[in-house]
This record gives sequence, structure tokens and C-alpha cells, in this order.
Amino acid sequence: MPVTRPRGSAARASAGPPPAPARRSQQLVDICRLRVPLPESAWIGNFSRKFPDVRIDVQSRLDVDRVTSLTEIVLRVPEPMGWAEELRSLPQVREVEELERSADRLHLRVVHRPSRFIPIFRELRLMRRFPFTIRAGEAAWVVVAPEAKQRALLARIRAEAPDADIESVRHSEDRGPWGPLTPRQADLLRRALAAGYFEVPRKVTLTALAGSLGMAASSLSEALATVEKKLLEKWPLPD
Repeated sequence: MPVTRPRGSAARASAGPPPAPARRSQQLVDICRLRVPLPESAWIGNFSRKFPDVRIDVQSRLDVDRVTSLTEIVLRVPEPMGWAEELRSLPQVREVEELERSADRLHLRVVHRPSRFIPIFRELRLMRRFPFTIRAGEAAWVVVAPEAKQRALLARIRAEAPDADIESVRHSEDRGPWGPLTPRQADLLRRALAAGYFEVPRKVTLTALAGSLGMAASSLSEALATVEKKLLEKWPLPD
């Protein structure tokens, strides 16, 4: 007996839904390491080029106002000398405060003119991970962002530093759909990202985010710190 094949809509129904197009597996974030030769306008780049054997670990940074920034740095110095005085001599630097000193380490707080890169990060709502290292006039920045924002960031940075480049990218899918995170950690990070906790400026405070998640603020702070550490621990700072 000949087999009757269904036609039209009946045929489509019997065949089942069309196969979904192939696509890249879901990613939470991409971790991007950028190599940025700092321009002449950057005080810390000029200092670093003048003293290429000094490793600079940038610990934190804060905008005081539109014309003033405050940055804490640790200098890994090969020999004792007037490093603070050298920084004070730079035209972009307004004040240098010594916080801690040892034979080969100097912790300083520097008040200076803002970097030209900061508006770029602010407009794209991205931030660099701290601490990061500068040596011989070149900064190593790590940014956690989707691929499209990474491309936009690099294009903007190259307007100030044409030789800047992406050194490496690590996808969260390398170790499963959520990278090194547990499902609970991935869920916390996804919710924090959706709420705007990692944007600059933040759209939600830690306390407000913790309340929406039914957590204590201290517990959420510890959990997010663990998440960030897991995402970055495979990339130690260069020596």
C-alpha cells in the first residue's frame, strides 16, 4: 500500500519545529586583559617610562571632583631614593602623601588631574579591576564585560593610546556555561548585573541589592567578592 504523505500545514506539524540555528553557548561575562601604552598626558605613564625598573601597583582610584582625582599606588622600587619628590615634580600631580615605606616598597596617595580614560569607562559603564600593574609606561588592565562592550572600549581607548590592544580574553564558558562559578554564584552575579550594581556610577547600593535578594549586606558583599576572585584568580598580576 502506498504511503500517503501529509501536505501543507499538516506536513509541517508532523515534521516538528525547525531546528534552532547554531549559536554560541550562553556566557555570563568575558574577562578581557588589555595592554595599554599610556600616553604623554598620563602622569603615571611618564613616571613609569622614566623609571622602567619600578613596578607600580595601582591599588584604587577615586574622582574627588571634575578636575581632581585621588589614586593610591604601591611602588616596588629597586633602591631607596626620593620617589615621592619625583612624583611631586610632575605637572599633573598636585599632592603626594606617603602612607607606608619599607626598603623596597613605598605606598603613596597621589592627588592629580583626572585621566582622559575615565570618561570612556564612565560612558560605557565599565570599570577596571583593581589592583592593576604599570611598568615601563604600559598598563595591564582587566575588564569584565560582554564582547561588544570590549570592542567599543578598545576603539575608544585607541583614540588616546593607538597601540593599545587586547592581550587575551577568557570566556566564562571555558569551564561550563557559568565558567568557574557555582549556579548560586552565577545567579547572584546575574542579578547584580541586571540591577546595575557593577555600573559606573552604581544604580543600586549594596544594601538595597541585598534587601531585594533577601540577604544580609555583609553576606552579599562577601559572596560577590568571592565571585570576582573566582573570575580573576586565573590571571595573576604580571611580575
